Amino acid sequence: MTDEDAKKAWQSSVAVGGALPPDLLRHTADKFYRRLRLRNAVEYVACVIVVVSFSIYTFTLEHVLQRIGSAMVVVATFYVGWQLHRRASAVDPARAGTMPIMEFVRAQFVRQRDALNSIFWWYLLPFIPGLMTMVMGSMALRIEEGMDGIVRGVIGLAVMTAIFAGVWWMNLHWAGKLQKHIDAIDALMGEG
Repeated sequence: MTDEDAKKAWQSSVAVGGALPPDLLRHTADKFYRRLRLRNAVEYVACVIVVVSFSIYTFTLEHVLQRIGSAMVVVATFYVGWQLHRRASAVDPARAGTMPIMEFVRAQFVRQRDALNSIFWWYLLPFIPGLMTMVMGSMALRIEEGMDGIVRGVIGLAVMTAIFAGVWWMNLHWAGKLQKHIDAIDALMGEG
């Protein structure tokens, strides 16, 4: 049996066994990498916008608690940007080296799934103290307005809570989708 015969036999066994062809796996890895790079670029731009906006608020808002809360949000944004890079940065498939592409793709799916599953702790929670401090400053100003001001403050707090809950749920949803891909790879590798 020549090397070419062995290669053809291996390729046909991969097709029979239901494994994805290497070209399709490479395409999947490249597509996932591009999506992560785009997502992270959007997140980093959002971080810049938040830092600039809340830095301005630190000096322009009326109540001292609003200004302190704004500064806390700026610090939280730097922390979240660092965590995003540390936990969920895109890893180029070319860095797989000698690792089989299926193992590389699985490892990247696991890494992103873990980042999404823990999003509350490193992405949402850091903003809560600063935002709550800002809300307390706003509520202090609204007390003077009477009941209408307090109602507007409570509505604002409810909207903020709903947004945080929505972001948390959406990320857990995407983590579940990644888990399905991980399970499919495990089944192909005979580990599931």
